[in-house]
Amino acid sequence: MNYDAYMLLWQNAFIQLKQIDYINKSDIHVSKVLTYSSFLIVTAGGAQIVIDDQSYHVQRFSIFHLGKSQCLHIRAQQSVSYFLISYKGDVMYKDAFMQHLYMHYQPFQTHFSCVPANPIVIHNILQDMYSKWQSGSIQEHLSVRASFYELIYHVFRELAEGQGKPHEIDKAEAARLFIKQHIHQPLSIQTLADMLQISTRHLLRIFKARYEIGPQIYLQQLRIEQAKQYLLTNQYGIKEIAISLGFEDEYYFSRAFKKATNLAPSSFRLKYASNMSENAITNENHFQYNNNQLAQAKRFENGENEIMMQKMIHHIKLPFLLSLFVLLAACNEETSHSKIDEPISPDKAETRTVTDDSGREVEIPMKAERVVTDWYLGQILALDVVPVGGVTANLDYAAFLKQHYKDGEITNIGTDGKVSLEKVLELKPDLIITWNVEDVAKYEIIAPTIVFAEDAHQSATEEIKAMGNYLGRQAEAEAFTKEFENRIAKAKEKIMNIIPKHSTFTTYEMFEKNATIVGKSSVSGGRALYQILGMKPQGKVQELFDTKEASNGRYEVSYEVVGDYVGDYNFMINFFNKEGQLPATWTNLDVVKNNQVLELPSEYYFASDPLSGLHQAEELADKIVEFTKAQQQYLR
Repeated sequence: MNYDAYMLLWQNAFIQLKQIDYINKSDIHVSKVLTYSSFLIVTAGGAQIVIDDQSYHVQRFSIFHLGKSQCLHIRAQQSVSYFLISYKGDVMYKDAFMQHLYMHYQPFQTHFSCVPANPIVIHNILQDMYSKWQSGSIQEHLSVRASFYELIYHVFRELAEGQGKPHEIDKAEAARLFIKQHIHQPLSIQTLADMLQISTRHLLRIFKARYEIGPQIYLQQLRIEQAKQYLLTNQYGIKEIAISLGFEDEYYFSRAFKKATNLAPSSFRLKYASNMSENAITNENHFQYNNNQLAQAKRFENGENEIMMQKMIHHIKLPFLLSLFVLLAACNEETSHSKIDEPISPDKAETRTVTDDSGREVEIPMKAERVVTDWYLGQILALDVVPVGGVTANLDYAAFLKQHYKDGEITNIGTDGKVSLEKVLELKPDLIITWNVEDVAKYEIIAPTIVFAEDAHQSATEEIKAMGNYLGRQAEAEAFTKEFENRIAKAKEKIMNIIPKHSTFTTYEMFEKNATIVGKSSVSGGRALYQILGMKPQGKVQELFDTKEASNGRYEVSYEVVGDYVGDYNFMINFFNKEGQLPATWTNLDVVKNNQVLELPSEYYFASDPLSGLHQAEELADKIVEFTKAQQQYLR
């Protein structure tokens, strides 16, 4: 986590506390979908905690932050004490930068954890907050809000200073859940260990210590239980069941099943399936139930299905409602003429099948006209296509693109990762272009959807050609490619005619406690400087590129060593520290004292699409030439 960014956001946060609960008892079984963002702080005892699909085995003081609508499950046989603080948060925007920061980091939705090194101070704050919250007075509640900010301060201080550590995922439980979810697939212990990034020996040890059997036996037991259910439905053949559950063949399945149940699969079916019709629930309608339905009915009777239904609704309501919206829209557009009488436009009827960057085959229009994208605004505008819908990050932080469309021409459909599907539906797109494979199922209800991936293409021009193929704008892609190459060639020539040979370049981003070195393929002008213009990184910067893995296209460095990366030409983007004081290790650098660092405006250098990259490269060339001439004049 970028703790500097999170602390800056919390510093500008407006918080409404909604509820503070304190639980101290044993035999707890909690399952809920959170209505608000929350802090869960386990102060004593032990519990099994699952947040969405991540499991934690808690045996000491631990802090978890959860976002709204996340699923929380707590199980504890022994005594456990915990606080659950629910709140609603928002960030008071000072400028567009703060808005960008909020959209990028989503501080109130991000899940993180901390095992503090100094839990006593935090525990005292929690006890004071809870007692004052219970009083119900306005004055005390105001004090509770102040204490809540103090709590946040201590948590992030622990994490930022390295004293507190994120809570480790419960790898034994993660393995068990993975096995349970993949009983229909071939699964080896090595595959499971590789997924958890541990050795097979370690996996076997921790799994057996927790569940008293090894993962292979557990998988076999699950498959046998599932096989029983399939046999009882009497719909599938024994060979089909064996194959679906990952057994080598039906003979191996039969041997394994008989060993577990003392009955061959066919004998089990004859013995139990015939009895299913005799099982009934006595009620006024005298409905007949099988074993699954009996269990389901009992869960409803005991009230255990409430959380299951909430989770199901959470996952299905949006696709269902969208399908309903589409159906209603179709009904509203009907006229008195029958569909047979309505002529079909040849252009609308023409489609083609393409393979997108995720490997999916998708039937799309020959030439899409109403395009919506949740990221790739620049790639689409480069083809002289103005999409009908785009996201906030592109519309607000890709300022070079604004000259390619008119105000109000593109509808804002939300933020990256939080697109309003209702807005997308209203735009009636004929093609949706996304970066996120997980969102395809939702988008496809509305219109044909392709997945586009920048890293699937080797260069900026290859990106445009690929997008041109998807949009049916191959000619426009070729035209852009030629113009791109010509303009970049002129920009390079302009630079090479004036800069000294072997000149080196560095781009910094400034934080409160550290700086970052911009990578060669990242946002913040890195792609334009290094890839498109082909400028040479400073020696230590090149070493970072060769030996380190970038984090979001950047390399974090401390201010103590920032001078090691100074090049002949230095650029700075002050995203995160506009109002703060930079440390002396930066301000005392000769290039800083002599005003030889060129500042780049963040709203123009956030995007890294080919069209933004073209404009960035040309502006960088002008800045480099202007700076070089000024330096030459100064030395005369």
